[in-house]
Amino acid sequence: MSGFLTFVMAGRELAAPLAQVREVVRATGVQPLRGVRAPVTGLVELRGSPLPVVDLRSDPDAGTTGDVVVLPGGPEGALGVAVDRVLAVVAGDELTGDDAPLPYGLPGYVTGLLRSVDDRRTVFLVDLWVLAGVPPSVPARPAPR
Repeated sequence: MSGFLTFVMAGRELAAPLAQVREVVRATGVQPLRGVRAPVTGLVELRGSPLPVVDLRSDPDAGTTGDVVVLPGGPEGALGVAVDRVLAVVAGDELTGDDAPLPYGLPGYVTGLLRSVDDRRTVFLVDLWVLAGVPPSVPARPAPR
């Protein structure tokens, strides 16, 4: 299925291609790792196995749970990205590409602009691997569709 996972970070709606998503789980029990260097900031237990997590929630200590987007595993295994809240899985025809140039100053993980077909709101298309701070060569990313 082609489509997008939409989610919120710092009050902004973002979308990632479904090809970059293995599953979504609640961000309960994210254990911070003291003394580690970014991008991995914590671990969560996923079906009895530790999952390294890059915690990008606006305020992970504020009592809000959030969600973890699990990226497909590479040579080093799977990686989770904790976000404020996953909104939905949407079909590819619910968000359309916007040919306008990207505004200056956007972070490198923003790869394009999308518009919702129902209300024309702008949604930033992101690369989850870049958002997580993982170098492009590790792990290998699935080819874009």
